[in-house]
Amino acid sequence: MDKSLGLLILWLQLDWVSSQQEVKQSPEALNVHEWDSVVVNCSYTDGALYSLQWFRQDPGQGLTFLLLIQSNQREQTSGRIKVSLDTSTRQSVLYIAASQPSDSATYLCAVRHSAQPAPVTNT
Repeated sequence: MDKSLGLLILWLQLDWVSSQQEVKQSPEALNVHEWDSVVVNCSYTDGALYSLQWFRQDPGQGLTFLLLIQSNQREQTSGRIKVSLDTSTRQSVLYIAASQPSDSATYLCAVRHSAQPAPVTNT
C-alpha cells in the first residue's frame, strides 16, 4: 500500500536572532511517500552566523530539538536525520532518510547571530 506523509515546513526566528536577519525555508509544505527521502532548505541573509538549529513540532506540542550546527561545521547527523551547512551560500539543508509516518510534523530552523552573546545560566 502506498502511504503519503504530509510534512509542513515553516520557519522560526527566535529572540536571539538579529533583527536584520531574515530566515526562509523551502518548500513551505511537502507531501512525500513512506521511505522517500525528505529535503528541506533553510536560507539566511546575515553572514555573521554563529549556529543554526533545526526543530520539529508535532501537532499540539512544543518544539523538539533535532540538531545544532555551528558555523565552522559542515555536517551533523543523528540517526536518519542529517543537517548540512554552507556558510558561503548561507544555506542549511535538513535531510530525513527513509521517511516514516512518525516524521509527519512541522520542521523549523533558527539561526543565532554571532554578535549575540550566549544566554547566561547560573548553576
